[in-house]
Amino acid sequence: MKRRNLLGAAAGLSIGAVAGVPSRADAAVGEQLGNYASHVTDARSITVTSSTGQRLRITAYGNQIVRVRAIRSGETFFADSRYEMVVPANHAGMGGSLTVTNDANSLTIVTGAADGIRIVLQKNPLRLEFYHRGTGALLAKEDATRSITWGGTNNSVITEAFVPPPADEHLIKAGHGLYGRSPRVDRTGDVVSHNYGTVRGDQAPAIIPLYLSTKGYGVFFNTTFDTTFAFASGTARDYFFSADDHNTAGARPQLDYFLINGPEFAKLLDRYTQLTGRPRLPQLSIFGLHMTDKGFPDVSDQNWWRTKITQHRNAGFPFDHHVNDNRWRNGSGAWGGSWFEFSPVRWPDPAGYQAWAAENGVTMTLDYNRNNSNLMAGWVGGPPPGYSFKAADLTGVADSGSVPDWTNPATRTWVWNVFWSKALNPALHYPGDGLWLDEVDELGPIPFNADSAGGKKWSELRNAYFFYLHKGIGEEGWDPQAAGHLGVAKRPWTWSRGASAGQQRYGHYWTGDIASTYDEMRQQIRGMLVGGLGAFPFSNIDGGGFHGGAGGLISEPFYRNWVAAWSSLSPIWRPHSGASTTSQGPIASRWPLDQNATIQADFRKYGELRYTLLPYIYSIAHEAAATGLPMARAMVIDYQNRPNAYTHDLQYLWGPSLLIAPVTQDGGATQNVWLPAGATWYNFWADIKHVGTDATDLPYVTRTGEIILFVKAGAILPKYQYAQSTAYLNKRQLELEVYAGADGTFNLVEDDGVTESHRVSGALSSTTLTWTDAATRTVIRHPQGTYTGAPATRRYVVRIHGLTAPVGMRVNGGGTLPSFTTEATAVTSGGGTVWDATRKILTVVTASIPVVTGGGVAATIEPSGSAFPAATGGTAYPAERAVLSGAVIDTRHPDYTGTGFVDFADTSASGGYVQWTVNVPTAGTRTLTFRYANGGGANRPLAIAVNGGTVNSALAFNPTGSWDTWSTTSFTANLPAGSQVTVRATTTGANGANLDSLTVT
Repeated sequence: MKRRNLLGAAAGLSIGAVAGVPSRADAAVGEQLGNYASHVTDARSITVTSSTGQRLRITAYGNQIVRVRAIRSGETFFADSRYEMVVPANHAGMGGSLTVTNDANSLTIVTGAADGIRIVLQKNPLRLEFYHRGTGALLAKEDATRSITWGGTNNSVITEAFVPPPADEHLIKAGHGLYGRSPRVDRTGDVVSHNYGTVRGDQAPAIIPLYLSTKGYGVFFNTTFDTTFAFASGTARDYFFSADDHNTAGARPQLDYFLINGPEFAKLLDRYTQLTGRPRLPQLSIFGLHMTDKGFPDVSDQNWWRTKITQHRNAGFPFDHHVNDNRWRNGSGAWGGSWFEFSPVRWPDPAGYQAWAAENGVTMTLDYNRNNSNLMAGWVGGPPPGYSFKAADLTGVADSGSVPDWTNPATRTWVWNVFWSKALNPALHYPGDGLWLDEVDELGPIPFNADSAGGKKWSELRNAYFFYLHKGIGEEGWDPQAAGHLGVAKRPWTWSRGASAGQQRYGHYWTGDIASTYDEMRQQIRGMLVGGLGAFPFSNIDGGGFHGGAGGLISEPFYRNWVAAWSSLSPIWRPHSGASTTSQGPIASRWPLDQNATIQADFRKYGELRYTLLPYIYSIAHEAAATGLPMARAMVIDYQNRPNAYTHDLQYLWGPSLLIAPVTQDGGATQNVWLPAGATWYNFWADIKHVGTDATDLPYVTRTGEIILFVKAGAILPKYQYAQSTAYLNKRQLELEVYAGADGTFNLVEDDGVTESHRVSGALSSTTLTWTDAATRTVIRHPQGTYTGAPATRRYVVRIHGLTAPVGMRVNGGGTLPSFTTEATAVTSGGGTVWDATRKILTVVTASIPVVTGGGVAATIEPSGSAFPAATGGTAYPAERAVLSGAVIDTRHPDYTGTGFVDFADTSASGGYVQWTVNVPTAGTRTLTFRYANGGGANRPLAIAVNGGTVNSALAFNPTGSWDTWSTTSFTANLPAGSQVTVRATTTGANGANLDSLTVT
């Protein structure tokens, strides 16, 4: 949403313990499951009939999941196809078996695996008990007073109630209520109701009727009626979940749930996403920086975007994904009165822009606003043959002429055809890699009794509304390998404001127009974690919040702590706000170059951190897509049996090795951090070690702009060199940050970053990295598998943290490597070692090694048995850290050292310069070596000055054959002593070469 502030009483609710939701005891119970009469079985199911004609059916879904359904006498079980949250093919495809033992008082039912599920069904009355088959541990049970009941007005509420859990059981509800907010991760003792909103302005729920228990099971309630979950502990209150149709005509909710066995949370999430679908992996570029034009409502057009991106890249900032707000669209270019089609005024040449974007490593999202649907090509109003609901049911809805009914297949076909014909058809050569599906959560005023084209009442449809839209765009629109569809050529990135369970297999969501406050930030952190626990691992949040403080603006500390720091270490980095630069000036912008120098420095720091960590980030994204394990992991996932995990929900694990605690107040305060026992933890910023403990927290004195970040001993963090776009990442150099103190391993996953080949044909590589602590040994294996664009050779740069002193190192059994004073010199010398005595980091650089697909060892890096040699090679100074005039930072050509190189602007044939500040301990003759690339056909000389005095008026920078080929040119000069000696290289009559570094020897 992009037009108004709807934050009010409803938005301010902490959706959790819901006011006005009755306890089970308050609701009239009309009927309860009775006594046993008979049963029948097949290979997978048992169906039990009660003495009053009720039926209870239990079905195996594999060995670790059972489905439980119950209906009243005279009813028929809903067809499996009624709800599509479970992958339809899984109803038959997951298989499984049940073995039933019948005795006088009970039926004992077991799944096929020894570590599976055992169910005891007491007969009189019929009551369920669930156990872990292997250990015998009780999971959950009913008793005589707590069981399956039909109640409420006209039996409109179905309830399953268990005996209240013991005091040591914690219950975690997946998903969240409105605006992505969660008051806590541990919901024990709460009544939780996550449903589609009821009034206009209710935004962005994640409707996932799943919860997890520390006893090692999960429950997924297979219904789209409104649900309530009561998580009592002890004996004072009820422990139940229920579905309510609000007494609408037609179908009543039925009890239908899946009990999933773990016992570990990671296994529960794996099995849940096997059941409902694996999260859809986006393109690699989606894990780069996203920026929007929301703050520029009067100026952002095609040329503005090109200029804005170029300016930021020239200043060294990264940029990957261009998120269009309203102005790209035809018509008004505003929130209303514009439709899904490139504006001929503001976007006269989308094909030309796409050509530029492809050349410059930029991908794009196009937004669709539900409220403008009736302006789009081919729209037909009204119910079938129209695409909407009855007009009488839409009187309370804003923009009531634009309300698509996504249960109608014709509506879904219509919207995909618009997306295809106006943007996504490759024959158009237009930009379009993602779809922003806005305003689809604005329909709360539709009455519960309204009819849909799919035959359901709104009371049953509304919680699946997001799902049907994503199904139409994903399964039916984007995915088919046929004319009119994109197929495997490109992965979709589709995100709506709100989510339904099962939607993750098609698309994603974001958390709406949230507030710009620290309290909001805290709730969004928790919302990110519980969204991840519900199979939405790619959390997408307006970085810095949408609604600012006074005048819509945010403070410098707030920007640094959220927009720069936390957002960069969350799954999707997308700064966005509703403030306007037209009325409030550049400070209203979220773009870093519009901010002050302090903010810019932080933003660039976190840009470099995120982009260098992309091999790690992308590998954990792959794991999320393969297993459902979130990228940002609530502490309860890895530390399920530790009480601290349930009280520390403002910190999280970023993959297996990094622990992150965002700073949620201005710097200077103390923030307590739990470093779990059993590991040593390194402060990422200082390499200081802390021994983990569960007895006390670490009091961390915060600094504005410095996120709290720890690394577990034994961690291996794979990295690439910094590049300003994921399209420029140099996979020919793989860097590993290794943290000594424990053994470790990591599995690096890489693919082409764009297509679905990784999913449909297994086109990816998996590289195993191991660290043996006692031997100070790193082993890098060759990859299993390959993909289009995989590197043929690789240089490895391994940085070992936490050593007390350097040792001589070797690669693959060779001799002791030489030692250099800087890493850049080791790289350009073809290999070597570097010792950082201050931070105690030993770096080993290998020569380029051919990649052999199919396994085997690529490099074994270990002590040679010899002493660490004396360092040589001079000191290298990167060009991108120098003072620039008439020159810009670039990363488009690989194999530079450091974080980029410098490219002289086309207009700087004379007078453009790069100026380094170097340290010269003693005066004397020094060799100055410039590393450069010249892809032109002629020499591009530079004048070299020291402290303002010319020492070489025309140093030659001869052609190197291409801009990807680096060479050096050198000369000697007398340098004065000092720590602030300046060396300036200036263009003289010709544009300069690309400069990588200056080395002073």
